[in-house]
Amino acid sequence: MKETTKSENGKCIHDGHRKRLTQTVNSVGLDGLSKIQVLEYILFFIFPRGDVNPLAHRLLDRFENIQTVLEASVEDLMEVKGVGETAAQKIHSLLEIFYYYTNEKLKSQPLKSLGDFLDYAEQMLRYRAEEELHIFGVNTSGEIVQGRCLAKGNLSMVGIEMRDVALYISTFKVPGAFLVHNHPGGSCIASNQDELSFIKMKGVFNFAGCRLIDSLIIGKDGIYSMERQTTIRVFSEGLEYLQSLFLED
Repeated sequence: MKETTKSENGKCIHDGHRKRLTQTVNSVGLDGLSKIQVLEYILFFIFPRGDVNPLAHRLLDRFENIQTVLEASVEDLMEVKGVGETAAQKIHSLLEIFYYYTNEKLKSQPLKSLGDFLDYAEQMLRYRAEEELHIFGVNTSGEIVQGRCLAKGNLSMVGIEMRDVALYISTFKVPGAFLVHNHPGGSCIASNQDELSFIKMKGVFNFAGCRLIDSLIIGKDGIYSMERQTTIRVFSEGLEYLQSLFLED
């Protein structure tokens, strides 16, 4: 970023803009802002001084929307003029902060229904660019608690460490558990490898004294249940969804 511009009295000329924008967010939230203003506000936390408006424009010119900016790799972010390695790492970490918050909230407020759990799983994994595998325990009251990421992999495979599963079960002493992983940009339908892994994991859980209730797959089109062997939630949006309502048999 460029050196901070100051007025004759020594104050940064952009301080007033930052203060006004922050007040607007506190009053009406981010929904009351334009896309550029939202990204500016985010960049305030990365660059404590200076005018970030030109950088916000460059980022949106490159990545088109804020979602893609936040999901971009450190290397891709650094290709934008004005974004150094430290700034890129901070921008890239913002989603991790969000996911950490949602997981902490789950620990303090257990999910009491499958619908709530599906909402949570969708929010957590639907838009992830990398494949991840998570485990969620179910306590004796039937509440879903204590999520933990077991593995992160490439776009086609995640590794499952059996010792991590056994450690989780022995640590939290839950009688049942769910496994959840995503197919980034792909269908939620189980692959042959998914089916083989599910059978194998059922044996691992039984041996550890815990029931594997289900293994869920989050894809771009919905959520698939390995136990039921069917899609239990369909993601239909926009024109594609409206057209489907009028399709003839």
